[in-house]
Amino acid sequence: MNDRITTLILAGGRSSRMGQDKASLKLGKNSVLENLLETAFQISGHAVVMRAPEQQHLSIKKELRDKITIGFDQIEGEGPLKGIADSLPHLPQQSDRIFVITCDLPFLSILWLDALNNALTEEYDVVCTETGNITNALLAIYRPQVLKIAPKILLEGKRRPVDLLKGWRVKKLPPMHDFQIEVKDMNTPLEYEKAKLQFLKSND
Repeated sequence: MNDRITTLILAGGRSSRMGQDKASLKLGKNSVLENLLETAFQISGHAVVMRAPEQQHLSIKKELRDKITIGFDQIEGEGPLKGIADSLPHLPQQSDRIFVITCDLPFLSILWLDALNNALTEEYDVVCTETGNITNALLAIYRPQVLKIAPKILLEGKRRPVDLLKGWRVKKLPPMHDFQIEVKDMNTPLEYEKAKLQFLKSND
């Protein structure tokens, strides 16, 4: 665990395709969010969870709840880039690396976070996961100065998280075969049912 690394988890989405809050879905004994937090705290000294203003109260076990900061989007439904902008006051000043992840990654592990962190050498400002030639700016590690431009980008009328990357030194990290499931998100009830089955097999 490194006190200079923070994990920002964006958990304020509407989950319209899932039909229920993805952060609260159960995988094993924990919720998806609790599993992500346990993973994050293997490498991060701090975690910030961003929620929508009217989202339900999260049930998080005490040993995790006491170690996180929960922030709220100023306006619901403005997208993840606005969630990043609204998170800035909550990020610890001493952080020099910040993971940004979403709450729909049921199999993300310390192995992939370590891979991203190790790839953020002095020559880069951001390392993003890249799958199928798609750059995922919401499964990435950033230097703080990159995230700090989010409010400026929003004022320019931009809404896509990848807009954060323009002008910075970006490394795109494609997962090898062993990491494919680690970076796969979960957006529909069918994908959730498949994730539950896979989770049971992984923990047999």
